[in-house]
Amino acid sequence: MDLGRKRARLMLEQLIVDYPDDLNSLADLIYVYKEMGREKDAGKYKMQLDSYKDNPLCQARSILGQANALTYDCDDNHNKTPKAFLKESWKILNTEYSQTEQVIKANTLIVEAYKVLKTIPEASHEKKINEKEKAVERFEKGIEKLNELNCSKEEILTWKHKLAIARGRMDTWKNRKGDNIDTRSENFIKALEGHSYVIDNLIAIENLEEPLKFYLAKSCIFFAQLYTTQEYLLHQDHLSECVKKNVESLNFLVDKARELWPNGITILIRYGRMSVSRKQYQEAIRNYNKSIELLPDKDTNWFTYASRRDAYYEYSKELIAKKCYKENIDEYLRLAYEDAESCLQSRCTEFCLLNMAEICFERAKPNRHSDIRFYCQNKDFIYEALEILHETLNKRDINKDARIYSLLGKYYPFISEYRKSIESIKMALELNKWSENYSECFLHLCNSFMCFYDESKDRNLLSEFRYMLKEAKQRKCDKWVTDALKTMKTDFPEMLSNLIENMIVWDARGCEDIVNEILQSGFSVCDDMRERFKMKLQEGNNQESDINGPAEIQLSETTGSFKYDFFVLHSEKDKEWVNFMLRPQLEECDDVINFRGCFPSRDFQPGDRKLDSMSKAIDKSRKLLIILTPNNCQNKWIKLFSDVCILSMIKSKAKDKVVIPIIRESCEIPDLLQSNDPIDFTKKSNWDQLRMALTVNMESTFELEKKNVCSAVL
Repeated sequence: MDLGRKRARLMLEQLIVDYPDDLNSLADLIYVYKEMGREKDAGKYKMQLDSYKDNPLCQARSILGQANALTYDCDDNHNKTPKAFLKESWKILNTEYSQTEQVIKANTLIVEAYKVLKTIPEASHEKKINEKEKAVERFEKGIEKLNELNCSKEEILTWKHKLAIARGRMDTWKNRKGDNIDTRSENFIKALEGHSYVIDNLIAIENLEEPLKFYLAKSCIFFAQLYTTQEYLLHQDHLSECVKKNVESLNFLVDKARELWPNGITILIRYGRMSVSRKQYQEAIRNYNKSIELLPDKDTNWFTYASRRDAYYEYSKELIAKKCYKENIDEYLRLAYEDAESCLQSRCTEFCLLNMAEICFERAKPNRHSDIRFYCQNKDFIYEALEILHETLNKRDINKDARIYSLLGKYYPFISEYRKSIESIKMALELNKWSENYSECFLHLCNSFMCFYDESKDRNLLSEFRYMLKEAKQRKCDKWVTDALKTMKTDFPEMLSNLIENMIVWDARGCEDIVNEILQSGFSVCDDMRERFKMKLQEGNNQESDINGPAEIQLSETTGSFKYDFFVLHSEKDKEWVNFMLRPQLEECDDVINFRGCFPSRDFQPGDRKLDSMSKAIDKSRKLLIILTPNNCQNKWIKLFSDVCILSMIKSKAKDKVVIPIIRESCEIPDLLQSNDPIDFTKKSNWDQLRMALTVNMESTFELEKKNVCSAVL
């Protein structure tokens, strides 16, 4: 820390020699001196700061300096996550003979894990976008002040160039978040206009001096790359005349940038990324190779390694799609893997991890022209890809990223983990709000359902699959359903026949459109099934269960083994949150403890009386989770079920029968639950607290094994 302060002080002092009126550098130097305990020196520079702080030009430049700082990201560069430290510690503690030194080493690793957790700042998508928006606002404010002060044209052009870059970076982050396309296109157009302004004002000047030559070269290549990569977003009618003029001379701008700065790393990278957008992969790779020759250091030139990784990967994917198997696809994937490893070693971001997972999947050689479903030549790469994706989930805020769950759902079937695939894709669809970009994801979901059913013949899967098809229909994803039914008709005709039977018996009215689509497609269905379908529709298909049940649910008095660790009571409106958020967090999140819950939409038999199903579920469950929302508390039937369940749990002689209220949204807590401590989810997700509550009185596998050993000895 002392060494770092000394280096910071020396750099800031040099900056102030060159720019004595730089308010940001003066403020930073005062802070460093105070941290070093050198109050006298801090006071000296404080006087210098005070002499300039009311100067309008200094204020404008200070605002612009802050804007420039906000433009760029401060990513998490910790290569070791807390989980990695804890895993290493666990291995040490589980050796056959734990020595004192080993225990000390293990505890040190645990401390390091908590240090990492405490020192890494929050850096969510929302925060990064917010920073970019602040940068744009401050650039505009600073440039406006420079114009008012009649500053030189060169200085204003410099900051306008940086403003255009800030706009491009802001919209790149919005693109990752999946913001509205119209909003993004509007901002990209402003970025193009900013670069056009710089180009039009500088390109006619001969013998440009630094740094204007440097900014002209960058604006030329940034304009060309930005337009090429984002052309699909831009409406030509919305482009200004100056932008259209530069679009027409795109190749000229690229040549001009390379002429002005032939060995510029930035020019080589941006030209490479532009070539990738045009699918000129070999040209892109040549530019990246030249950049790495000029600057081989992986930490400093990390972006080039990441860009070359993407070029190798995209080129191999194109060759695979075109079935150009004579090309050395394996070699390109190997080179992409090596560059991905370099990126992970120098700057381990969540996007590096995701790209590495995708490269591993391709190296596993999944079937492309074989009749065997979900077959790959090298499962080790699949396991590596899955491990990387789970490691990515440990990163801050990334567990809300639909892309991770869609990749998990795509990869799990190759190791026959169909249930995990289904749940992962459900999560991806929910997080992405069933966006049209996820049509392929839905097809993976359907394929997993089909293969899972083909393997297990579990008829409960038909009801679950029926629910997902209905969900897609309700969300106007008709083409997704049509594609899924076509695949089933071709590859799984027996399952399709059983699915129609399931729809007719349990939900003919709700699935009328789907059944009609199947019948109109020419799928062979017996006359008896057609007649029953018509009769069901005529009956009105009233499948509501009779709610008149016994006044009390009789619980078994045994405190022995339970089939479920918990049963979830919730309203229909909270079903999505329960199925797609709560269930995966409790049943799949932990590698050691896998809770088993009873969820009405998954575990209740369609057609059974609701109160009877609840009676059986509570009898077999150790704990009762009640989801409290305004929907839940105001629904009279849920309130009736809730009161009956709570009273039955209270009267039960089983000591570990517990009711756990979960407040998902602010609401009035029912009288019967006033004495129970709730878990509050209104401000943040308290998954760890909920897991701890479920673990209480739950015998571990280790304790059960120890009891069994003792019984055997006796």
